Amino acid sequence: MNRVATTVRWLAMVAATAFFAFPLFWMLLTAFKARVDVFAPTPVFLFRPTLDNYWLALTATPFPRHLLNSFAAAIASTGIALALGAPCAHGFARHAAFRGAPSLLFWVLSLRMLPPVALAVPFYLGFARLGMHDSLAAIMLLHAVANTALAVWLLKGFFEEVPRELEESAALEGLRPWRVFLNISLPLAAPGLAATAVLCLVTSLNEFLFALVLTADRAVTAPVGLSNFQKYFGLEWGQFAAAASLFVAPLLIFTWAVQPHLIRGFAVGQRKAA
Repeated sequence: MNRVATTVRWLAMVAATAFFAFPLFWMLLTAFKARVDVFAPTPVFLFRPTLDNYWLALTATPFPRHLLNSFAAAIASTGIALALGAPCAHGFARHAAFRGAPSLLFWVLSLRMLPPVALAVPFYLGFARLGMHDSLAAIMLLHAVANTALAVWLLKGFFEEVPRELEESAALEGLRPWRVFLNISLPLAAPGLAATAVLCLVTSLNEFLFALVLTADRAVTAPVGLSNFQKYFGLEWGQFAAAASLFVAPLLIFTWAVQPHLIRGFAVGQRKAA
């Protein structure tokens, strides 16, 4: 009976994986198709692959610069969010007894509740007055603010899982609070940092509205750049799929690299939720 249940569970997981991975698989197939195969009346699975779509996307469009802008903003904002959010989350986890802590923590979360549409025009006017319109710094700052709120709430639960006794023992050994945080708490919360980093990267890379409103040419990011493949005669599906695969591939590689930490991090999160 256990063997049957295990087999059914594995079949269900394989089916779910195939279902959710099929769009990526189809995107990759489309990236290697010639135009006649892309627009064939019936789906084509057997075809002669070509690299023309990648060549055109990388040489005939400004998408490579958009791609670099996107990852530069995502990496910088994620780094800022982790650098600011980790100490803040540790403080809430260890010193949450002070008056007003729940309200302050909720205020941090409220930064994620604001509708982006309501903030787009004020941010545009503010950054334009500061001379930061169409600058990568503006995108980094906005993404960092949003990601810091996310990092605080995610990392608070992970720091609460770190045994308080270890920190107290390190303090008795003469380590200052910052050394205790850097040498004890932070390494033990590495799975949470990895999970938070992936979510912050995904949030920053997927952001479209602010990148559309606050950029014009120099700081255009990949999501906005992908929309430029829409021409007056239709969407260039082959080039679009090639550019999208280049956009997705680095994130998939990074997620695969930190997979062990992610598994441990999500396990801790499930235990905390339970």
